[in-house]
Amino acid sequence: MSWSAAELVHRHKSGESTVTETVLDVLDRLEGLHDRIGAVAAIDQGRSLVDAARADRRLRAGQGRALEGVPITVKDWIDVAGWPVTGATGTSPGSPARCPAADATAVARLRAAGAIVVAISSAMADNALYGPTRNPLDPARAPGGSSSGTAALVGAGAVPLGLGSDSGGSIRLPAAWCGIAGLKPTFGRVPLTGHFPRCGALEDGRTAIGPLAAGVRDLAIALSLIAGPDGLDAGVAPVPLGDPGAVNVTGLRVGTMAQGSGGPVAAAVRALAEAGAVVVEEPVPDVREEALELTRRHWRRVALSGAEHVQVLWDWDRFRRRMLAATAHLDLLITPAAQTPPPPWRESAEADYLWTLPWSLTGAPVVVLPSGDAGDAGDAGDAGDAGDAGGWPGAVQVVARPWEEHVALAAALRIEAARNVGNLIL
Repeated sequence: MSWSAAELVHRHKSGESTVTETVLDVLDRLEGLHDRIGAVAAIDQGRSLVDAARADRRLRAGQGRALEGVPITVKDWIDVAGWPVTGATGTSPGSPARCPAADATAVARLRAAGAIVVAISSAMADNALYGPTRNPLDPARAPGGSSSGTAALVGAGAVPLGLGSDSGGSIRLPAAWCGIAGLKPTFGRVPLTGHFPRCGALEDGRTAIGPLAAGVRDLAIALSLIAGPDGLDAGVAPVPLGDPGAVNVTGLRVGTMAQGSGGPVAAAVRALAEAGAVVVEEPVPDVREEALELTRRHWRRVALSGAEHVQVLWDWDRFRRRMLAATAHLDLLITPAAQTPPPPWRESAEADYLWTLPWSLTGAPVVVLPSGDAGDAGDAGDAGDAGDAGGWPGAVQVVARPWEEHVALAAALRIEAARNVGNLIL
């Protein structure tokens, strides 16, 4: 789709197109993409067109809302009322007959703003119930997991916006590999109510529901709608959401992490420096391997003894304290989003998340977006099994302090603008 969510809202309100026309176009796109990239778990054309007709009536009455008529997809782990949401994974078909009666809070809030669900998107690159999801930029390559379907459909231009979830990089890796933008909010910013399988602050402490979009502006719009307590998820804090438009990039202190300062990172840092940010030359210590080992222990927690589980929680808390101290002098940290460009098609592996895992453990907000010129993608880290991915767009993480999504989004907008100008020049 050539229109962003914000542009579609304008087109609908101005009468340049109707919501029904938009939804019909999207449904055609989804059908046309199925054989090429998969990614779709469920479509309900009748339900989506009924919602589109209602949106057109509201627009004719002058009652259009913030996302009126914007088509969205929702990951098959986030409830949508009346739609099949199975929780299927790469190894389990989940609950194929499950059809929730209520929307997840994040979905309800987007729909209350006028968004229209056009598809449930498959989770993971290889789903036991729905089959493979492939990279929209090159179907022979991996899309990244686990919000694979949402990222692939946004990256293919089928929809401008979708919802995913992220425990260790499940929004950020697919966004990076599919060439789009994604946001993992601060842990506790967006209610997890309606995530399936169920999760919460005491059960995990890492999972966040967040948006994926073709551009950063739509991430900010979506976050402004889905953030905040719902009275059901006790892990959500009533912290006010800042405005990216009120952030002055001039003077922001920007750092990098050891072994990750080339290619896309250098381009992002340069864009921020040209906007007046202060670049801190001394990199933050590289904690990727430590974060991976701590995460592995957390993944094995069911098999741990009580004492071992207590030790994991203690080590996790110590890691968070150390990272707060190590980054206290920074407003932003720029790192690669992935170890490599997307490899030949496969399910994601542990090492693919080395750059994303630290910020899942700290709970910090992270924006992922393309950065640098084509060909920069492989400068992020190890070559791995990426093969020949020349010409692939690189991607960075913009990490901010907890509860400061607005700072990360403001910086990402600068990076995005600089990249767009550079591409036009090229």
